[in-house]
Amino acid sequence: MSFRRQSHAPLSPLQKVNSAKRRCTSTTTTATSLYTSAPPRFPSYLEHTLYADLVREQHRNRQARSGEGSGSSSLDNLELRLPSEWNIHDKSRHLEIDPTGLELMYTGPGKTESHAASVRANFPIRRQCGIYYFEMKVLSKGEDGFIGIGFCSGKNGLDRLPGWDNDSWGYHGDDGHSFQECGTGDKYGPQFTTGDVVGCGVDLIHKTAFYTKNGTFLGPAFKSIKTHMDLYPCVGLRTVGERVSVNFGQNPFVFDIVQYIKEQKLNIMKQVTTRPHTAANGAMDQLVLSYLVYQGYMRTAQAAIKNIEHVTSRTLRLSHAGSEPNDREEKDMYARQSIRAAVLAGNVDRALELVQEHFSHTLEDMADGQNILFELKCRKLVEMMREYSKRHARREKVPQRNNGHVKSRSTVQKHVHTGKSQPEYMDIDSNDRDPSTSKRVRDTSGVSNTNGRANGFMDSGLVLSDDEASETMLEDIMAYGKALQNEYHSDQRPEIRQRLKEVFSLFAYSDPATSPMAYLMDNSGRQELANRLNSAMLVLQERPSQPPLERIYQQAMTSNQQLACLGYPESMLLDVDTTLR
Repeated sequence: MSFRRQSHAPLSPLQKVNSAKRRCTSTTTTATSLYTSAPPRFPSYLEHTLYADLVREQHRNRQARSGEGSGSSSLDNLELRLPSEWNIHDKSRHLEIDPTGLELMYTGPGKTESHAASVRANFPIRRQCGIYYFEMKVLSKGEDGFIGIGFCSGKNGLDRLPGWDNDSWGYHGDDGHSFQECGTGDKYGPQFTTGDVVGCGVDLIHKTAFYTKNGTFLGPAFKSIKTHMDLYPCVGLRTVGERVSVNFGQNPFVFDIVQYIKEQKLNIMKQVTTRPHTAANGAMDQLVLSYLVYQGYMRTAQAAIKNIEHVTSRTLRLSHAGSEPNDREEKDMYARQSIRAAVLAGNVDRALELVQEHFSHTLEDMADGQNILFELKCRKLVEMMREYSKRHARREKVPQRNNGHVKSRSTVQKHVHTGKSQPEYMDIDSNDRDPSTSKRVRDTSGVSNTNGRANGFMDSGLVLSDDEASETMLEDIMAYGKALQNEYHSDQRPEIRQRLKEVFSLFAYSDPATSPMAYLMDNSGRQELANRLNSAMLVLQERPSQPPLERIYQQAMTSNQQLACLGYPESMLLDVDTTLR
């Protein structure tokens, strides 16, 4: 049996150097192009880890910066691609690799130890993984089953089995011995043969390695491995007829590596949580209290103060300044709570009314106020489309009948573009609505006044059918969208134009709630906007725009990410965001 790859005669030393230079240039160019178009693939067990977050964030950054040159941050310049196949340019001449890049066959004479043959993976193990794992299946043990699996540096010769040389570690199937940088093995595990699946795990955190056989954990094989250098997955064969395939994560593993990593996370979290707290007396309580006040949870904050005083006899202050709040400060707290609640409910008009009612300054005077006002107006359009989608969905579930016939249903398709492409601006006929409507939707700083009604729909006092109500609602949405477009049509800032394009793209679908742009209507958008508005109001009141607890959280997130970028594998198991979620 042979694979469909051409066999090449041995190259001279000069030919090897020139070939390596060409490979390096070609591989780098191709890989960079692919890396920009799609994020690197990784095994599923790394899905909910800091490594996965780094990969996705790096890809988003590169996509946003496409065509603008290389990045300057530590994450932008970090290489995160993991082993995905065997390197056809980094193998012994006695090995043949199949077209998938995952299956190996021994083609040498197989008579002596000098006929051994190994191959390295196309990329090294990344320290950002914390723990890396791959598996090999023995398709045929051949004559003697002299098969080894392990890892090595990028400089090792490939005419020896893994573990026989410096900077090389391996587990061999013929005798079950482990080999650590020498030709003399130690008793380790069972032998393996045709049909067996052997896994190799590299724990970069504890500088150890372990193996598995057919899903069974065999325990640590090596200690004090050299994690300061790049380590590559490596497999070696030595006798005629030996064939193996490798799984770098493209298929499910036999061993439950997900559970293993969960256990390692629990172990390291125990180390963190069992350390004694060194914070001053009451400092943690004050951090939590300041967060409650920032969010506007006044009743909860007051209840917490009473409870802490009852349990510890310590007195905490509700005020940002640490003193008793005066009437004005407490009134401002409740006002911010009401404004925040209005935004979280999707009632943009009510939020703006409360801002003007409780604060002497207008929104334009606040820090970042112009941008927040723009986002509020965009959010109102999103909320209007969201309400329309809800009514549209209800109408579709229960058909209405008139004289025994199902009534036809008008949808947004009657009025707007329905193609899949996203329009940059709406194309609305200026005669669709009378001037009074345009005036009405521009009240309250460009956002219509609804006297507290959500999403800006007026109660005319008429009793309308579902179809008529939806038609009226759609006309209001179109008129408001036209007013928003006209107000910002001359604003050439890229972020404004892009945001308008995103919001107006909702008009391209008959049911925005099931469209690719449905994420715009997610509640997380309300939360983000409420936080921005709350921060702006705090700055206006000459108070911190962020609570100390949130700054600590952000600092922990940033520090952990930087540790990962610098190659500290512990950061993978200390994913702050995943832990708190």
